[in-house]
Amino acid sequence: MGLFDYLEKKKREEKRKEALKDAGKVATGLAAGAAAGLLFAPKSGKETRDEIAQKSKDVADSVTSAAEEAADSIQFKAYQAGEQVKKTYEDLKEKASYKKDEIEEDIDIAKSKAKAVGEIVKEGAEEAKEDVKETKESVKDSAKVVKENLEKGAEEVKEEAKESKEKIDKEIK
Repeated sequence: MGLFDYLEKKKREEKRKEALKDAGKVATGLAAGAAAGLLFAPKSGKETRDEIAQKSKDVADSVTSAAEEAADSIQFKAYQAGEQVKKTYEDLKEKASYKKDEIEEDIDIAKSKAKAVGEIVKEGAEEAKEDVKETKESVKDSAKVVKENLEKGAEEVKEEAKESKEKIDKEIK
């Protein structure tokens, strides 16, 4: 695999990471929508809170899993790039035994490729780390919103129950 092939592959991976990031945002939105739907469902407050808590955990688990898969993918790509650099270096060593003068130029090219690949891998690892951090923050924010919605919904259910009790008490009197 040449440097240009590697760079093209890297671009495709970036597009996949963007799609994964967008999927995480959609999942967070779906979780918030589901939580809101549960708050207004005709169920007891405890059942509603339990369902919201479970949905929040499920979303957090899926986002965390997606982030871990992205990090694993980057590590695997870094390993592949390292193996490719090793293979290129071995090929150049073999040529050196036949063409000493030409090999000096080839070594310079290989070093440049290795440096470029190293920078690309380093950049990818840093981006993956940042993506994981952003995903973590997004999950925290989503959990905070779900908690606030849960508290608000619980308060509304409590208030409605109180009003219903008062109406029943008035009807009985």
